[in-house]
Amino acid sequence: MLDTGMVCFYNKINGELECYPGEFQNPGFDEEMWTEVIDKVEENYGDYIRFESMSSSEAFRVMENFIDDIGDTPIHNKFKDAILRKKPFRCFNDLLLDYPELRKQWFAYKLEKYIESVVEQIELE
Repeated sequence: MLDTGMVCFYNKINGELECYPGEFQNPGFDEEMWTEVIDKVEENYGDYIRFESMSSSEAFRVMENFIDDIGDTPIHNKFKDAILRKKPFRCFNDLLLDYPELRKQWFAYKLEKYIESVVEQIELE
């Protein structure tokens, strides 16, 4: 959910997870559609831990680290070149379409990094 631009809240009392679109990742989102969830969280804010998405610089660093682990030099270089272009995330994702096995590895790697990010946020709480 965080990877899609949602802001997520974990209720420390009952273990429920509540999510709604983050304002910065989703400017102009229809707040009316999310009023019930937003009100629920705001009315009991102290009961929740808020989880944030990675910043674009953090997400870029994750992408760079993944590329650094690609052992095949020509493929590694293609991905390095892709993220040096305009719209690096788009170029990276487009290139992944040519490498289905690497694409699977990327999604597993990215999930692992998001889990680490959430654990760090819990520890800070």
